[in-house]
Amino acid sequence: MTITEKKGSQLSYAFFVFYTLAIQAFIHLAAGALIETTEIRKGFSATPGHVNSEFQYLLADPTGLFAFGFMRVGPTKLNLAVVHLPSSLPVWSAIPSNLANWGRSTTLSFDGNLVLTDKSIHDGVLWSSNSTGGNFLVLRNTSNLQILFSSDENSAVWQSFDHPSDTLVQGQNFTSMVSLTTPDRRYALRIVGIHIGLFMEFGGRHEINYWRHSPFGAKGAIIYGIVQPLGFFGFYNADSSKAELLPFDSFDRGYLGLHRVTIQNDGNLHAYFWDNKKWDLVYTAVTEPCGLPGICGAYGLCLPGKPSCFCLVNGTDGCLQTDSGDFCSREYSDFSVVRRSGVTVEYNELMLSARVQSLAECEKICERNCTCWGALYAKTTNVCYLMDYPIQTVEASGDTHQGYFKVRQQGGGGSAERHRAATAVSVIFTLVFAGFALYGGYWCWDKRRSNLLRLQLAGSSQEMTQTPFKDLRSMNT
Repeated sequence: MTITEKKGSQLSYAFFVFYTLAIQAFIHLAAGALIETTEIRKGFSATPGHVNSEFQYLLADPTGLFAFGFMRVGPTKLNLAVVHLPSSLPVWSAIPSNLANWGRSTTLSFDGNLVLTDKSIHDGVLWSSNSTGGNFLVLRNTSNLQILFSSDENSAVWQSFDHPSDTLVQGQNFTSMVSLTTPDRRYALRIVGIHIGLFMEFGGRHEINYWRHSPFGAKGAIIYGIVQPLGFFGFYNADSSKAELLPFDSFDRGYLGLHRVTIQNDGNLHAYFWDNKKWDLVYTAVTEPCGLPGICGAYGLCLPGKPSCFCLVNGTDGCLQTDSGDFCSREYSDFSVVRRSGVTVEYNELMLSARVQSLAECEKICERNCTCWGALYAKTTNVCYLMDYPIQTVEASGDTHQGYFKVRQQGGGGSAERHRAATAVSVIFTLVFAGFALYGGYWCWDKRRSNLLRLQLAGSSQEMTQTPFKDLRSMNT
């Protein structure tokens, strides 16, 4: 190599080093410009800016992997969220009473209590951490948002890990005191006793437990779960002994990376692994889509495999819609019946059941029970499975089961509004009838009074015609 070539090579290498350092510095400065706050102190307040972005950064963890701020929901609303920046995926969000507006009327303030308010909405306060004694707000590199009393990380007075939304990240405890909930609050993952289960909720006492897993090593009712970085959902007893390790597809493959468990909007439970480019699906709780109670909606019929959706009962727009409640009150008591052969549900073993002698006996049990919406009769085992919740999707299953489903009568008080309207009509009819009755009584009385007067006048006339003229004349003198 000549001296000239050597100098050229050195210059090229120097230029490469300078270029690399410049790019790294630019990335660092750019990240710092976007996220320059790693701690929020008492007295802080912020309003959403005018920028047309999906997420407005307010706070970052020290590594820049997660950020906390305003997350846009639709074109005009927002929520508070912790976002995984490489994928722009929220791993935690507040669950406010109403979504705030993306505008000047909305304020996030921190005075020891983190509060989201919107002056344009009645009552103003939409969400609060309900914490006291906090002086610092920080975001850990685990995505845990914490309110601290002091700079000591063990002085937390509130943390998002204790209030999950729809996602668990690795290292986050999941106990019977909390639940994962979809944004519409329709589906939930909960620990109940020694079981972990998925539930479809209708409000009140009505719910469907459509998936359940029982850790085989559970010693009692108090268990908790943790998503582990090796790729499994670990369940542990109160004494921290292992109850079970529920493996993901990434388990024992040397994938030491970020895992999360999320309850999806359709009610299924998925686990994902971040491969530094995308989220890979590594676990699915309900493997048959027809096993999800809402996959085809109310009074829906699902054909497994594809799946394809049809209707048990047609409505004005798709399948007939239903609401919550039962048939126990007078205004909700009327119903018709739809029978369908060859239908069942994947989760019938988790339903109320009774041993019966016949299909007729199964139907009679549901017919006489005002909290029952339907029943599934298993022909081969003579078991009657009772649906004490509004009818949702059922699955086609050959001819082994017979379905019996109640349908609220639209004219029989299917809603409180219809009942009130019917009551109003009845009151008006009664008043009109009473008015006619009073008028008829008065007419009869007036008619009778007129007849009596005519009779009296007729009698007086007779007496006058029988008196002689001369007497009358004498009377006038």
